[in-house]
Amino acid sequence: MLVKQASMPGEYSVEPGSIPSPIISPVFMPFSNTIRATELQPCSTKQALRWGLILSMLLPACLLAGCHFVDMHSEQTKGKSLLSPMKPSMEAVQLDIVYIERDADDPLLSNLVWDEVDMIGTVDLETRSKMRQSGFRIGLVGLTPPRSLQRLLGIKNDITDSAGTSRHKEMVGRSIHLQSGGETDILTSNIQPEISLILPGESEPTTLVNARCILRTELERLQDGWIKLHIIPEIHHGSSELRPMAGVSQWELRPQQEIISLRELKFSVTLNVGEMLIVSADGLKPDNIASQFFINQNAERPQRRMVVIRLTDMKKLKPLYKN
Repeated sequence: MLVKQASMPGEYSVEPGSIPSPIISPVFMPFSNTIRATELQPCSTKQALRWGLILSMLLPACLLAGCHFVDMHSEQTKGKSLLSPMKPSMEAVQLDIVYIERDADDPLLSNLVWDEVDMIGTVDLETRSKMRQSGFRIGLVGLTPPRSLQRLLGIKNDITDSAGTSRHKEMVGRSIHLQSGGETDILTSNIQPEISLILPGESEPTTLVNARCILRTELERLQDGWIKLHIIPEIHHGSSELRPMAGVSQWELRPQQEIISLRELKFSVTLNVGEMLIVSADGLKPDNIASQFFINQNAERPQRRMVVIRLTDMKKLKPLYKN
């Protein structure tokens, strides 16, 4: 059946012998004056059933794939990331860094704890002598810490019992993962507007502004269960500007302060899994380099700080080939 346009605009006529069809507006026929009636038939019942079957198969597939709606305003998702936490690599080593801060005259932190830890076998004799002259104290603690350190850490049971540990309000800390050769900065002091100290090898005091003290720590993996930490005390001071820094393959410009690296006081310590390294200032020498690192004179009462570095976990690497 063909529909032809009549002589008057908007009117249409049907050829004799054909089946009448619905009147079609000219706006649907911009390219031709004729249209087949079969193109205007509605969707058949078979096609509707086919589409329903396809949708019924796609919906369970989406649900099995893990697709679901997330309510961003619910109490469970509020303040939490929707991304799953990243897992460390097999080569990563976990270090727990804890800061303990108490009054500078607290005998437990300034004297008693040092009577119960190993300060002799931590570093060699020459390095230990330089560190003591500058006021630094370094100690190595095994799997079972002494009672004084347990009190400072708030440990109720053995160190390996995580359910029996608690943190006091004067303790803060963080966990980091490093690979062999990786570095991290352990901040030991707040930004101080101005400090005056005598640097190693100098006789006159040096005045620094906007200074903060840092322990630059590099991790070296020795074997399964053993690492070595190489620590260099640094003082960052002055304004932050673009300065040349050694990158992976070339020099790079990075925003940072001026850095005084105290390489004369560099020391290295070997740790086994579960052992701890503690670093603080000598309580008998308040006017030395270490006091700038670990004693806060700007508080209402001077505060002494101790840094505890614990080798918490490291994966065991299995060789790909065996002889």
